[in-house]
Amino acid sequence: MYPFFFAIFFLIALAFASDADKRAELLGPVQVSRVHSMDEVKGSYKSPKRAMFMSLVVPGSGQFYVGGQSRHIRGTFYLAEEIALLAGLYYHSMYRYDKQVKKYRNFANDNFDIVKYETGMNNVRLDIYNAPDEFERFYGGTERESYCKALYGPNINTEKCSPFDGPAFYNQNQRPYHNPAEFYRVIANNNFVLGWNDAELNSEAINRINSGNYETILGESESRKKYIAMRKRANDLADRQAIFLGAIILNHIVSAVDAALSAKTHNNNLYEEKVSFLDKIRLGSDIHIGENFKAGAGLWYYF
Repeated sequence: MYPFFFAIFFLIALAFASDADKRAELLGPVQVSRVHSMDEVKGSYKSPKRAMFMSLVVPGSGQFYVGGQSRHIRGTFYLAEEIALLAGLYYHSMYRYDKQVKKYRNFANDNFDIVKYETGMNNVRLDIYNAPDEFERFYGGTERESYCKALYGPNINTEKCSPFDGPAFYNQNQRPYHNPAEFYRVIANNNFVLGWNDAELNSEAINRINSGNYETILGESESRKKYIAMRKRANDLADRQAIFLGAIILNHIVSAVDAALSAKTHNNNLYEEKVSFLDKIRLGSDIHIGENFKAGAGLWYYF
């Protein structure tokens, strides 16, 4: 009698084992991870938002906050790059630019004379007999207005800004300009060439103007050409500011994104650990331990 029940019991166990093998073949290998308790991960969680914000403000700080050797290396790189870019911005776009601006302004102070310019333009006016009003509109237009306002302020009458018929301005080095930046920009224009110390009136300029060609160059000046080259050098240095600022912004953004992803990866690793050898044996034998379990065929299994 007992051998008969034992045989039945053994056949049932084989049936369950066969069903488990079929399920394993159908589902394939199951990746199992074990979740840590909150007590185990307490103090180790890193906020991705905080990491991102930290690196957005100071590149590399978010990586240091998350921790880990590889993240410390990347954080050091982002921080070093930030320092290098800021140093480059200051040196090229501020220090060297300011130095170049002082250089070309000093050159203009030594080589451009307001009285010489006004005298030369008055002499040209005296020689103009054909359409003098057209000459005044061309050489006394927008640039002349900017020139006068740069010297005396926005309320000056353009027709009264000459030292000969307006405020005294015989020594330009003793009186500060109302708008120095605008003044030094305007005097590089062709219309102000006669103010440079080495400028000579073009012998054909008067004839061309009288024939209606008002856009003719009144004279030539090597000092003016040198001044224009010095200003161009300053503008090139100023343009580098945009390059450095763009690189700095990009460094902040890349560092912030990297910090957020690093924090997320760090947190994911907190909740998983490799399955132990005993866990693998238990899973391979289709043994499951839970709150609700029943015994059957000598194996524990879930319903």
